[in-house]
Amino acid sequence: MPPRGLIFAFADVARECEALRGIASGFIDMNTAYVLDQAADFLKRIQRSGSTTTTTRWSIPVEQPLCTVWSEGESQRDKKSGFHARAEFSFCWEIRALDEVQWAGRRHFLLDGLASSVTRIVSKEGATLACWSTDVGDHQSPGTHFHAQFNHFDAPPFPKGFDVPRLPALPMSPFLAFEYAIGELFQDRWAKHAASDSHDMQQWRGIQAPRLEKFFEWQTQQMREQRTGSPWMTLKLLKPAPNLWV
Repeated sequence: MPPRGLIFAFADVARECEALRGIASGFIDMNTAYVLDQAADFLKRIQRSGSTTTTTRWSIPVEQPLCTVWSEGESQRDKKSGFHARAEFSFCWEIRALDEVQWAGRRHFLLDGLASSVTRIVSKEGATLACWSTDVGDHQSPGTHFHAQFNHFDAPPFPKGFDVPRLPALPMSPFLAFEYAIGELFQDRWAKHAASDSHDMQQWRGIQAPRLEKFFEWQTQQMREQRTGSPWMTLKLLKPAPNLWV
């Protein structure tokens, strides 16, 4: 059976991990930065020797999250927020190294199963202020293929196990999801930093911009081809080709 999930180049995702550490060095709690190195090393091991017939869980575990430094009121402009908070970030992607037909050589992997990145915002007192996941669906998933959910709570307003709403989202790798959290917690400081032309930021842009361009081109083309019915349902039901980004 041909691949049905999204395909990524190992080298691109490894570079993305490296670039994130560079661009976010002043925003990451360096006591937790080692989990990025662990994730990068494990990805390389999957490329070298991971199974090509079954999936392997590639992750930053929730028990050892990647954390930001503390945001001292910076979640609003001019430090006007009353909250002192930080983000705790984890993810799990089920992937399979490819070594078949045009994907021979173990240069690519298939996203084949769970693909969820979880961001938890916590206060200095240890309370959970917000929690969401950014997910990539599979060929059978409801909702838009790329979506966000608030289903990591044990009580209302978003009780655990209740999947609605699945909010449409941009396609986010785990590392782009972490940048999103940084931008929310450090409104002014990250906006200024992200506009820089450093080597790390150029590398980051070189990875993310082509993915977003291809994503918008794909959605635009599908909308033009669909002449009847609800435009929203057209977008909701779209499933990308496995080679969208390679």
